Amino acid sequence: MTLRQLGRVRLTADLRVLTGLHIGAGKDAIEIGGIDNPVIKHPHTGEPFVPGSSLKGKLRYLLEWSFGLIRQDGHPWGFKDDAGQTFERGDPIQRIFGTPAKREKWDFGPTRLICRDAMAKQAWRDDLSKRGLTPTEEKTEVVIDRLAGKALDGVGARHTERVPAGAVFDAEFVFRLYDTGDDGARDRACLAWLIQGLSLLEQDALGGSGSRGYGRVRFDNLTLIGIDGAPHALDNRFRAPVFNPASPDAALIEVVAAATAAAVAA
Repeated sequence: MTLRQLGRVRLTADLRVLTGLHIGAGKDAIEIGGIDNPVIKHPHTGEPFVPGSSLKGKLRYLLEWSFGLIRQDGHPWGFKDDAGQTFERGDPIQRIFGTPAKREKWDFGPTRLICRDAMAKQAWRDDLSKRGLTPTEEKTEVVIDRLAGKALDGVGARHTERVPAGAVFDAEFVFRLYDTGDDGARDRACLAWLIQGLSLLEQDALGGSGSRGYGRVRFDNLTLIGIDGAPHALDNRFRAPVFNPASPDAALIEVVAAATAAAVAA
């Protein structure tokens, strides 16, 4: 099969933190009275950021469930080219997020999606500086004694660092479109599904401890920058009420078609 790259589009948004966000960094040393679970920070500025790997991993997880492509061994879809894995031409997960499968099994092009690290938005950083606030908060958690209804004796409190509600990051995604013999129709559908995946993320949680209220986020000012560089505001259209694994939302397909019209004309 002959592959032909049609071009690239970009998705940009303000990633707004609605409840404390914890994306862990790990810790080499234990300090008495210190933070047990620090968040990841830029090594030079010391400011928190949202790794592209965290965004990509959570989007992949949510879309695998939405498409019903869940491996019973718990590994990501496309993890190995073993007997229990399928490698179909139109597979949306492997097109969008990539696969380590050998070319003998997967010959439909490289990973379409690039997730950039989301750095703290300058306006939010300036506001923190003006108000004398820090970019992270400390949250203390305890284990509850089920009979007494209070903190369990003898068990120390856990101190978790979080990015506080109100933080804003610059999010950017790049999507590469390829013609695999269909003038790019399948990749356009995959792009529309990916955009809808951002709505799924808003309904779920980003980072750790989502079941305890952490990591609720929202994508504001979501814009699709077309192949020709023209912006297409997605407004509320990406928040489709129902995810249809058979066909992307019609409103999103319309925006994607407009943003990629330059590739069709070429």
